[in-house]
Amino acid sequence: MSVLRQTSTAGDRVARAGFIALTAFSVLLLVAPSLIVIAISFEPRAYIAFPPSGFSWRWYAAVFQNQQLIDSVWVSLRISVIVMLICLAFGVPAAFASVRGRFVGKAGLNAFLLSPQMMPGMVIGIASLFFGAYIAFRASDLMLVLSLSVFCLPFVVRIVMARLSGLDPLLDEASANLGAGKLTTFRRVTLPQIAPAAFAAAAFTFIEAFDNVTVSLFTSDVRARPLPVELYYLVQFDSSPIIAAISALEIGLSFLVMLVIAKAVGLDRLAR
Repeated sequence: MSVLRQTSTAGDRVARAGFIALTAFSVLLLVAPSLIVIAISFEPRAYIAFPPSGFSWRWYAAVFQNQQLIDSVWVSLRISVIVMLICLAFGVPAAFASVRGRFVGKAGLNAFLLSPQMMPGMVIGIASLFFGAYIAFRASDLMLVLSLSVFCLPFVVRIVMARLSGLDPLLDEASANLGAGKLTTFRRVTLPQIAPAAFAAAAFTFIEAFDNVTVSLFTSDVRARPLPVELYYLVQFDSSPIIAAISALEIGLSFLVMLVIAKAVGLDRLAR
């Protein structure tokens, strides 16, 4: 019996060590490319090289001196904020209906709302382009906003649905028993409880809309290109570390957004 116990303990240790090693390797694969890009952005020479030969802020200064890049950043920020607000306005009620609603076709509605997440962004971008051409609706900021909203809406729906599924429906019944209407119950009972999830969904939607290139490439206005599209064209004709500097700034923006979520909401609250 003791031999079996020792064998089991040894097996558990090996399994635990293997799991830790696999996790560390996976994290390394995810983090290493970003660290390499950040390191390249400080290369003083006019071409990409790793490891860098020195340390220089030259390419970060070049980013802020490039008016075309600055304009594309403002386009991306404007589009991302609009997409975020649209997705919240439609996603939160849709998630509430999908979780708490009782109606025919509920499963079909859930599949319809989440279906864009199952398709590559390029498919949505090309479909939007062809549909726009069919109805004489050219690529523009409006087409870009609508296409990105379709692509990002499932992020809001899925995150808010996960939060709503963990809430006790008896709270709504208690509110109704106290005389509150459905709208008052949602505003004063349900909404405060799903606010952390809605805040996180808004942040993820903003990041995805800001960084998305597969949809933006086919639907953006050629006269006001967002930053991902501008980078797509820039990388074809420029091999300087300015591309790495822009990418490093985007990585920093994503990290800042996640830090704000962690401080303002607390990532642990999203799982409750």
